[in-house]
Amino acid sequence: MSVPSEILKLVSESGNNFHAKVARWMQKNGWRVAVSPYYMDQTQNKAREIDLVVEKLFSVRDRQDPGPLGHVTVRLFIECKFIPLHSVFWFTDKDMEAVKQLVCSSGKFNPDHSYTKQHHYLAASPRVAKLYATEKGSDNDPYYKALNQVLSAMISMRGKQVSPALLKPHHGPVLLLEFPVVVCSSFDRIYEVDFYDENSSPRRVGINFQLEIEYAYLDQMGSHRDEYLLLDFVEFNQLDTFVSAVEEDARIAGFFHNWR
Repeated sequence: MSVPSEILKLVSESGNNFHAKVARWMQKNGWRVAVSPYYMDQTQNKAREIDLVVEKLFSVRDRQDPGPLGHVTVRLFIECKFIPLHSVFWFTDKDMEAVKQLVCSSGKFNPDHSYTKQHHYLAASPRVAKLYATEKGSDNDPYYKALNQVLSAMISMRGKQVSPALLKPHHGPVLLLEFPVVVCSSFDRIYEVDFYDENSSPRRVGINFQLEIEYAYLDQMGSHRDEYLLLDFVEFNQLDTFVSAVEEDARIAGFFHNWR
């Protein structure tokens, strides 16, 4: 019995294909994957969902002790975006002092130690995106919902207990690192220009980058908050590069933490 053309069209044009592709990649590479978990958006008292929340545990060991001192869990809040349209991002030099303050605000990184400079926010790229535009040019562009969903989910869900299934075989304290991420199907149609150079010529984006955001919101206590945030944009074919970078972040955080 042949499959109706409407069904084939629905499957081929659905963003769920890419969503599932990213989930399979993360699972294959040792991450615990929660698909489309729902959360309560405190600002609107409304249930929403995010594409993926993934977690991975990294052991911190003492060279003179075979057992782990503790574990660092990396949690990623991920929106998956298939990119069918051309888009442009406007880049500037990173404000490295502001980025360092962001990295060290949790107390998990030492602002005076050279290892902190290896955090991927500081080491991965000297440039940061500030604005973007797409062919659609409206709130329905490929990024608007992704930005809203991933940031809202992180604000609502960050700091929650690490999955018991992840912790069950392990013992000792756990340190948590959390990052918002947009995984793009490809950067082939994404270009960059210089924000401050009116003569800047568009060129293809070649490497993973971050978007800078000043994010104002109401926290769970109803208080107004205003945070400086960086949002990772990762190309699917460069997921391994990104994952290696956050694994290094986990290693550095484990080095700084007093596990005794």
